[in-house]
Amino acid sequence: MTDILVRPAPTTEVIAADLARSLRLGTRYTPKDASDAEFLDALDDPDVLMGVVGFDDVWWLLQHARDPLVLVPAVVTPRPGGTPGAIERVLLPLDGTEEAARAVSETARLFHTAGIELVLLHVFDARTVPACWDQAAHAREAWEAEFRARFCAPLVPHLCPEITLCSGAPGEHVVEVAAREADLVVLGWSRRLAPDHARTVRAAVDAAAVPVMVIPVRARLCSVISDSAATGE
Repeated sequence: MTDILVRPAPTTEVIAADLARSLRLGTRYTPKDASDAEFLDALDDPDVLMGVVGFDDVWWLLQHARDPLVLVPAVVTPRPGGTPGAIERVLLPLDGTEEAARAVSETARLFHTAGIELVLLHVFDARTVPACWDQAAHAREAWEAEFRARFCAPLVPHLCPEITLCSGAPGEHVVEVAAREADLVVLGWSRRLAPDHARTVRAAVDAAAVPVMVIPVRARLCSVISDSAATGE
């Protein structure tokens, strides 16, 4: 069976248990006093799909982990109408690049197959706002149709979830929308922490009230999930 690796803590154990139930995975736990290096070594086990850890002091793990990490705040605040400890709605921020969409595509299909609702978010900034955005409504509709075709349809074919559109700093909107709409945020990232990279990941880890799954680009999640689904394990 494919497992979720958990660093024990009250909130990480609750979230890991719900993910394991929804995704039909097992769980295994490291000792509470295991070092980051020991956790990373355990995460490299071929039978481990992802890790679940607290928000505190995660940057070394994030930079070195090749597999997804679910980062859980010390206090998880359920969204309005949400069930404490349950992952029922997942927020997928899309930045309009194919790389980011590919990074989360298999995860999106996995959650959809498990019956978990997907919530899509795209944030414009001064560089990316479409020229047609101040024009007639049909121009916006055309832009949204093209965006869906390029970045949403590959995530989950035949599903057309609503897209929330915002303008401003992506990290701030991810935190705000997650608090209202989601139980988990899924972010793809390049494992680069230079000042001009990972702003959204930094903002989410600093301020999100719900767990954040961070998926390294080209993580091995895709092949493991496909194999697990095919065998029913």
